[in-house]
Amino acid sequence: MVEIGEQLRYFRQKKKMSQKQIAELLHVTPQTVSKWELNKSAPDYDQLIILSRIYSKSVDALLGLGKPSLWDYLADSQNIRDKVAFLGMRISEGGEDHGEDSQDQ
Repeated sequence: MVEIGEQLRYFRQKKKMSQKQIAELLHVTPQTVSKWELNKSAPDYDQLIILSRIYSKSVDALLGLGKPSLWDYLADSQNIRDKVAFLGMRISEGGEDHGEDSQDQ
């Protein structure tokens, strides 16, 4: 299970926001946001709701309980690069397999 701190850091970075900016919106110190992201403490319920609005994510997603949507998956460019590399590898493997199959028959 993903820890809340990892989720909070991930979504903050996706929004290209600093800990200081988040802290100002929540009326806490940047050190508090840092502690959340390091899993040394956690935001309270009201703060989670505000964070979910800032990040446009459900509280479940912030807690690591929600399944990522297809859009979240596609938005992560590394997933696309990995998939293209995997498909390229499968296509080249498929071509080699055809060659071997045709020789066996």
